[in-house]
Amino acid sequence: MKNTIYMDKYKFKLKKEFRDKFNRINDKLFEYASEVYLANLKDDSEKNDNFELFHLLEENIEVKKNSENIEYPDIFMFEIFSSLILYLNTENFYCKAINKDNILYRLGIIEEACKNRYRLKQEIKEIREVLEKEDDTQFFSGINESVLVKCLFGNPHFRNEEFSRVEKGFYLNGFINSLSIPVKIKEKIENENIEIIGEIDTLIMNESNFIEEIKLEYGIDIEDYEFSYKLNLRKSREKIKTIEIQINLKLGKRYEINERIIIM
Repeated sequence: MKNTIYMDKYKFKLKKEFRDKFNRINDKLFEYASEVYLANLKDDSEKNDNFELFHLLEENIEVKKNSENIEYPDIFMFEIFSSLILYLNTENFYCKAINKDNILYRLGIIEEACKNRYRLKQEIKEIREVLEKEDDTQFFSGINESVLVKCLFGNPHFRNEEFSRVEKGFYLNGFINSLSIPVKIKEKIENENIEIIGEIDTLIMNESNFIEEIKLEYGIDIEDYEFSYKLNLRKSREKIKTIEIQINLKLGKRYEINERIIIM
C-alpha cells in the first residue's frame, strides 16, 4: 500500500452551538466525537496517481444534544455511514463511496433495531430512498458534505475555486441549515503549517441579502452581523497531524453561532 499524507488514526470532535444572549432557553448545543481509522487500500502496483482508495472507519461514536447523551437506539443513526470505502479523486478532491451494498446491509440492521420508533423509521426511509436510487449524485453529494469527509478531504486547502481573477473561495454548506455561503479565503503556508482565513464574499452575496436569508432561516430580526472562518492544518513529516476549523457568526448583539471541528 502506498504512503499518503494521512495518518492511520485520528480523533474527531465537532461542537456547534447557537446562543441567545437575552434568553438562554433558546440556546442549542450539539457535540459529536469519534475515533477515526483510515486505511489506504490502493495497491502499490497501481500507476494511476489521479485517485486514492481509503477505508474510513468510525468507532466509539458519542453524541450529545444540549449536554444530554444520545442513547440507544437513536445513536445507531450516526453509525449508518460509519464505514466507507472512498474513491478519492486527487484532482478535484471529490469522494465516491463505493460500498453502497454494505451501507444498505447496515441500514437494514439499524432499521430493525429502530422499528418501534416512528421518527427514526421516517429518517431511515428517506435514507433508503437515496441509497436505492440508480443515480448516485445525491448519495455522493451527502458523503462529500458530511463534516468528517469534508474536513479530511474537501477542506478549502484542497478544494477551492476561483471567485475572481485574484481571489479564491468555497461555498460553506451546512453551517446554517440549507444556506450556501460564499467564503473568500486567504491562505498562508509556512513550512508544514497552513492557515486559511475566510470572510463572506459580499460581491456574490451582499450584506442585505445575507441578512434576509438569516431572517428566513431563523425568523429573527437583525441589522448587522460579523462572520469569521479560520482553518489551521498542521503536518509532521509530511503527514497531516491536525486539522482545526473554527467558524463564528454574530447576529446583531443578541445571537451567536459557533462551530469548532478538530481532527487530531
